[in-house]
Amino acid sequence: MPATVWAARFIMIVQLAFSLFGIALMTPGAVALFSNPLILGLLLQFLLVAVLLGWLVFRWSSRRKWVRWCALGLEVVALAVHVIRTVLDGEVSWTTLFGLATLLPLGIIVLLLTPPAARWFVR
Repeated sequence: MPATVWAARFIMIVQLAFSLFGIALMTPGAVALFSNPLILGLLLQFLLVAVLLGWLVFRWSSRRKWVRWCALGLEVVALAVHVIRTVLDGEVSWTTLFGLATLLPLGIIVLLLTPPAARWFVR
């Protein structure tokens, strides 16, 4: 496995850990406020991202092209959602645009678009 692919997988595992941590923090609040659909929707978003990340990390060693493209698609959507939320909330600053929610997906996108990554995902 090339270093770029290994690094992209490691960053995805870090994202998965952050997602699971977010779910663990939000679950008591969602249970307490079960009638509030916004909290439940946010919890479901974290859960969906965690499931997709875990599935992609689990399928990583298959070296299939669709795993690479699904990972790229997920990271592009994650990056776009974060930037759009930041802009709509009016919290645009250097710290919000260059935080972990921006840099982790951007790093994965750059790493998976390298030629070694394209050669590694050949099946």
